[in-house]
Amino acid sequence: MNSVRAHELLEIVRSGYDEIAADFDMTRKKALWPEIYEFAASVKDGDKVLDLACGNGRLLEALMDKKIDYLGVDNSIELLNLARHNYPDNKFVVSDMLTLDNLGNKQFDHIFCLAALQHIPSRELRVKALKNMAAKLTDGGRLVISNWNLFTKVKYRRTLLKRYFLKFLGFNKDDWNDLVFPWKDSLGQEKGLRYYHAFTSRELQQLAKDAGLKINNYQKDAYNFWLEIVK
Repeated sequence: MNSVRAHELLEIVRSGYDEIAADFDMTRKKALWPEIYEFAASVKDGDKVLDLACGNGRLLEALMDKKIDYLGVDNSIELLNLARHNYPDNKFVVSDMLTLDNLGNKQFDHIFCLAALQHIPSRELRVKALKNMAAKLTDGGRLVISNWNLFTKVKYRRTLLKRYFLKFLGFNKDDWNDLVFPWKDSLGQEKGLRYYHAFTSRELQQLAKDAGLKINNYQKDAYNFWLEIVK
């Protein structure tokens, strides 16, 4: 994928989340995945936690009983405004996983990147994002990554098949397993576009290895892939 298209897709993601922020916030009021609570259990009082692509800040639901130094980061200003409203006692700043150098020299004991790496186009940028995360970990620090398993839902498999066909014909210039489709609100109306890369289990693990990261724990369920990486 050329850099112009990659940056176009990044802007689709950012502007798309700005557009759907209020609807997205409402859909994320339900309970967190149980795996998030399991990974959050290792966070101790006094730890520094980076919530990367924090969205509306709901990871904090799993950290409420802990006295931590929390920072939420997202590149959607509208989502950050909702996060500040939802969790006013916590700090949120505009940034993203490709520009973490603007956080200065601060390092973190735990970084959570939940359902977000899938929005980064091209293998090159995904490797860069993972290296950026690792650089922000303390020695012995831990990175937790989740991504949707898009192959488990029929509607996504159908969309992928259509895009495979278009790619064979030369009309789809995006990478294999890339998806671009609209968000639908509670009324079924289309609002904004979102870009996803549909990871396979093998691809995601290989990506971490190519970024020089050590996988401490890998899990797969019907909905998500989970990686735990220790520096």
